[in-house]
Amino acid sequence: MAKKEKRAALFRGSSKVLYALPQDDILLAEFRPDLGVDGKKVFRIKDRPRIAAELQAFIFAYLETYQIPTHFFSQSGSELLVKRLNIIPVDVTVRNLVSQSFARRFKHFKPKQQLDFPIFEYYLKDESGGFYVNDTHLYALQLLTPDEFKTINRLASKIDAVMKSFLERRGFTLVDLTMKFGKYKGVIMLGDEISPENITAIDNATGDEISILSARDSREATKTYQLIYDRILPSAGRKA
Repeated sequence: MAKKEKRAALFRGSSKVLYALPQDDILLAEFRPDLGVDGKKVFRIKDRPRIAAELQAFIFAYLETYQIPTHFFSQSGSELLVKRLNIIPVDVTVRNLVSQSFARRFKHFKPKQQLDFPIFEYYLKDESGGFYVNDTHLYALQLLTPDEFKTINRLASKIDAVMKSFLERRGFTLVDLTMKFGKYKGVIMLGDEISPENITAIDNATGDEISILSARDSREATKTYQLIYDRILPSAGRKA
């Protein structure tokens, strides 16, 4: 995408910058080399703009083969073109196993424990902070209708199942996955990213928990990014 086609930056986040384009319903996503985590740490990850763009393009295209609507449009180098969504300000996390951070919140669970039933969590982000919420909060705040909530849960469950199988074939066990959704021309679809920033997994070869959130410095964060990239992208030419 030619730089001259960019308009003003609409959003500068910890992971990427979104720019308006002449096409009103398309945005340009430009990934940052530095990554903010938990509002406390900043990691500088080697080759992150290119790696992040390639991972996003591959994963979103793969999900769409399962009739999962996403905001992905196309990729060029370290940039993505994405549909301009009306973002729903709620993070949806599906937990299959217990992560270290989840075990710290709920003492009666142990890290790596298999859950008998996946746990769905909803985290609302607004100008007053962040809060765990349930469906009735979202209805009262008029952020979602009951039917829209069911659609998001159905999509989140399907994405989790597809990604769990996808990662298993690449030597990972999916612990949890955090997603964000939005509306495009009235259709609810997956937005933001499916990336090392919002996936927690176990490396089946070592038993180690893989998560950017638990990285201590830029070296560890780069290692995590590269491990996931090396496992996923070389498989692009094989049957997924």
